[in-house]
Amino acid sequence: MNIQRIVHLTPPLIAPDNIKEKIVCIRAHRERMFQISVESQQNKLIFHNYGQGGAGWTFLFGCVNESIKQFEEQCTLNSALKNESICILGAGCYGLLTAILLKRKGFNVHIIAAETENIPSNKAAGFFFPRPRKCSTPDEAATFLSLGIHSYATYLDIMNGKHPFIKAGPKLLPAYFGLDIDPGFGPYVEQELMNTSEKVTIDFGNGKTYEAMEYNTVFINSAAIMQELHRNIGELGIVITKAEIQEFGDVPEPIIFNCTSLGAKKLTQDKRLIPVQGHLITLKNQPPMDQLQYMINVKVVMTNALGKQRDELIYYAPREDGILGITFIRGQDSATANQHEFDRLLERCHNYFGT
Repeated sequence: MNIQRIVHLTPPLIAPDNIKEKIVCIRAHRERMFQISVESQQNKLIFHNYGQGGAGWTFLFGCVNESIKQFEEQCTLNSALKNESICILGAGCYGLLTAILLKRKGFNVHIIAAETENIPSNKAAGFFFPRPRKCSTPDEAATFLSLGIHSYATYLDIMNGKHPFIKAGPKLLPAYFGLDIDPGFGPYVEQELMNTSEKVTIDFGNGKTYEAMEYNTVFINSAAIMQELHRNIGELGIVITKAEIQEFGDVPEPIIFNCTSLGAKKLTQDKRLIPVQGHLITLKNQPPMDQLQYMINVKVVMTNALGKQRDELIYYAPREDGILGITFIRGQDSATANQHEFDRLLERCHNYFGT
């Protein structure tokens, strides 16, 4: 008879003196499918790469590779493009990585960004989560898979010291998902990029136990990779100009890579691009972090102010001294926190972790 393995975990501490910062993050989410395409407009050749929403780090390398592939296909059709200057709009992980790869290929690149510090790329919890969106078509789901596989393999290359210019950031950690959550890892296991999952019992040592699926997957230290990308930007001498572009015609270069996140809404009038507000809580005064090297992604049932029950999410990841999340409030573009969402997040985390 098979006996289900018990995993003993140290829970994060979430009393008031364990709360470091409450963060609101606005992400650009494109319904059904993110946008990777090319178009001609205002005498510009524009390569769009936006709308990844909360899965930006998950699909980073696959999406940027696909966007540059589209550019190289255009260069094959028109060799004169190889001599043109390129402007990258956006200084998040997509804009920085695009600029670095193009510069390393010999192109003259320049970044313009409305914001360079207070951006979603710096705030991510670090989950690799490649599941297609529920409304995606079969072809779109296949794109999610291929681009996710490319990104995951790249993260493994970084970990194994095989990446040409990123030397730190990801690491393999156990990740525990609720039984009702499919993170989309099946094909990764089939391609032997990830170990087979196992049903286990989590025991927090305080009376709180749960069944979950255990995966050994990549934790993405977004802050560390952003430092690596900025280091490369500096070493390559790529200039970042802080400015807000109102329309593509304001850009002097004839070739544009549009990696603008929420800015793409104004530039493209894309009706499927919507803001999504997320609430995150960073932690402090924790047990030794070597005891907290795991990830949690579960749904719990909570009762709202109207007395109605709804599923809500709990994320935990060991970013710095730990981070908790998350909300996914569609259509909300305000960076002002809904304070009750932080209260609800803490309530469900207290209930789940028992601390």
